[in-house]
Amino acid sequence: MSKSVKAALAANGLIAIAKMTAAIFTGSASMMAEAIHSIADCGNQILVLVGQHQSRKGKSEAHAFGQGKANFFWSFVVAVVLFLLGGLFSIYEGVHKIRNPQDIEHAWIIVCIILFSIVLEGSALSIALKESKSRLKDIFKTIEKSSSSHILVVLIEDTGALLGLLILGIGLLLSTYVDPIFDGIAALMIGILLISLSTILFVELKKLIVGESLDRESLKLIKNIVKEESRVLVHLNSVRSMFIGSDEVLLIISMSVNDDATGYEIEQDIKELKHEIQKNFKQHKLEIYIDVFQF
Repeated sequence: MSKSVKAALAANGLIAIAKMTAAIFTGSASMMAEAIHSIADCGNQILVLVGQHQSRKGKSEAHAFGQGKANFFWSFVVAVVLFLLGGLFSIYEGVHKIRNPQDIEHAWIIVCIILFSIVLEGSALSIALKESKSRLKDIFKTIEKSSSSHILVVLIEDTGALLGLLILGIGLLLSTYVDPIFDGIAALMIGILLISLSTILFVELKKLIVGESLDRESLKLIKNIVKEESRVLVHLNSVRSMFIGSDEVLLIISMSVNDDATGYEIEQDIKELKHEIQKNFKQHKLEIYIDVFQF
């Protein structure tokens, strides 16, 4: 199981309890919205763990290439159901408080929860960045290119959580010193943030579910390896790929070879090509099939 998912689940569990307690004591709509945000995050991580467990069941007669796409499905459920519902509830709470603004009591509790949450969310995000071998400044590029659905979920969640805490802090400041209506506005903005995160996750996971291929640079590298390393190649017909799980790729290569090449030569050539390709793609687990035509 992913360390980043476990760390995020532990952090969000503690944060959700703290935020819900603070929301009850202070009557803050934005704090209630953030509590719902953290509860949704916990549900997200549980579903991601379910997907990871199912994806490890391996190959069977019914699932010839394994069940790696279970990761994509359960993460998709996260995007469509939990993030979306959490966002809609937060918007409802925000609109309600805008119509009926109330002073926030015990604001210092919210300040303590914000600081507590920043520490935990920051730690969870650093673990996710380490696991994805990424840096904070490259986080959006990582989200766009990553094929690991659990990394996508955790990075989007933790980034959204920190942005939500920023909105909560600004809302608290304005509602305390300017007008209580800003508490409702902050809750509304947190709801919009959650729906925005849901949309981003939806778009990225849709590409993986419908069968996203390796990027152009990777396919170009594979083609060059085949052309340069094969001893029997006459013509490279096609190179096709599809993600069948988090970092699991189905790769199908079609090539025409010399008519006078022996079966042993072709067999050795295929073995060497598979080894060379896998060596250059250590970040992926490749299921390689090479289709050979003689003429």
